[in-house]
Amino acid sequence: MTILLSNSQPIFAQHHGAPPPMATLGDRSISMDLVIEPKKIIADEDIQLTMHLTDEKTGLIIQHVTYRLTISNNDDDRLILSEFFHSHDGDLTILNRNSDSSHLTVGGTFDVLTNAIVPDPAGKIVINGPLFSDAGEYDINVEVTTIDNDKTDLQVPLVYNFNINNNNNNDRLK
Repeated sequence: MTILLSNSQPIFAQHHGAPPPMATLGDRSISMDLVIEPKKIIADEDIQLTMHLTDEKTGLIIQHVTYRLTISNNDDDRLILSEFFHSHDGDLTILNRNSDSSHLTVGGTFDVLTNAIVPDPAGKIVINGPLFSDAGEYDINVEVTTIDNDKTDLQVPLVYNFNINNNNNNDRLK
């Protein structure tokens, strides 16, 4: 059993280096946008992640996207979350409600067709628990396994990597 301790020190969200490269499928150039709010993450506060894919030629958000989201803490090589999510309209919003729980629970509807969690009627997926509760560096890896149609799997998933840093490592709880 893993026990996570809460830390009230701020964690600062930053994307390091250039944005992820655009993926190309046929004549399409695809880019991914990931927004984390608030930008200054405080471990005991709620966090919202919003993501979508854009077709760079048309400027349109790509629909029927399945995302495999993996979040890990680099400081101790700990996997925190690995889950499949699907958005029929392409926009995926995940709200993390921080709690004193020692584990994460993912709220949404499991969709058998996409084999993934889809948003509730309010349009959000809610994760309860300590997603970014420890100070340190986090990797957010996103694999896109379907686009355009709920059941058309990509032969090779599109992969995007993001990094979130805490500039206050010396106050970390262990």
